[in-house]
Amino acid sequence: MLGTLRLLLAVVFVASTVTAGVAAAGPDERSGDLVAVDGLPPEWDAGAGRVLTYRTEDAHGRPALARGLLLVPDGPAPAGGWPIISWDHGASGLGKACGLTSSVTAPVDLPYLRRLTGLGYGVVATDYLGLSAVSDRVHPYLNTRTEATATIDIVRAARQADDELSADWAVFGVSQGGHAALSTGSLAASYAPELSFHGTAALAPGSQIDRLIGLAGPYVPNGPLLDDFAVLAAAMLAGMRGDPAGFDLEPYLSADGRQVLQAISTECQPGWARALGGRPMGALLSRSLHDAEFARAAAEYAGLPAAGYDRPIFVAQGLLDTSVPLPMTLALLHDFDRAGTRYEFRTFAADHQGIMRDGFDAGVRFLQRILPAG
Repeated sequence: MLGTLRLLLAVVFVASTVTAGVAAAGPDERSGDLVAVDGLPPEWDAGAGRVLTYRTEDAHGRPALARGLLLVPDGPAPAGGWPIISWDHGASGLGKACGLTSSVTAPVDLPYLRRLTGLGYGVVATDYLGLSAVSDRVHPYLNTRTEATATIDIVRAARQADDELSADWAVFGVSQGGHAALSTGSLAASYAPELSFHGTAALAPGSQIDRLIGLAGPYVPNGPLLDDFAVLAAAMLAGMRGDPAGFDLEPYLSADGRQVLQAISTECQPGWARALGGRPMGALLSRSLHDAEFARAAAEYAGLPAAGYDRPIFVAQGLLDTSVPLPMTLALLHDFDRAGTRYEFRTFAADHQGIMRDGFDAGVRFLQRILPAG
């Protein structure tokens, strides 16, 4: 999936007063509280950009720490402050050194974030849970709830770090980040009513994996499309398995499956296929995932709501995309149609990487319409 797939990942920026153990919130601490602010490496040439450590919550509502970026435009803020775009990046891994804030060089997302600041938006970009050194857990890859809360809570934290940021905001994401953006759009107004949420732009949003994975079992062989899906499915299962209070996957896993999921749980995205080692999806499983109990758990973990959106939605899809194929996005939109959820939809002659060209520009035009800057 698009995002920080080719990052050289090694260095993490750890606030001297913050450690992975500082996750329990005190009686006066709440989700969205700012914990620490650090500068960006000078070689990033990101101006006044900062790294924020902030409080959020896990899938069960328990306190957690996350980290992300804050970038603001040059010059004086307009009356009312800079409107905010909360950016959701694509899949980068499951380990603590896999997020945007852990990049040795500037993350590949940075030019796109700069384009947004150049248009007059303050930009925040969460690392979600588990992708930075302040986290004490495996990244819950494609978990609907934590993607949304991390995306919303960094907006709250950013406004504590910079009083020139407005309460007006929108969310923009690609691939896993498209899934996260839609997750956010369904929760934003109720979770953070003190903010003014304007809408959602999602490019090639990952969806349907929670449904498709339920077809898997020991009988699934190797195959070109099956092997690509096996990598994403294994990452999702590793995220589910990394939650000790979540669904118990152990009865479904083979010995190979346990080994592979453990390896993937610390890997950045380029290492996922290597950890799988050419095994078919079926080799990871001791029994079929096609049962009601797993279906409920997978839907609760990664399913996108079809209803509950009360702000505009824009979805862009590449017709040549084989990572998030068109039929998967059409199935998502069919769910929206059945639920009466309104949306704008555009297609482009692009693959998964290419959607960040025309699709990004179209998303920006949508955001400028629903959340004008300046």
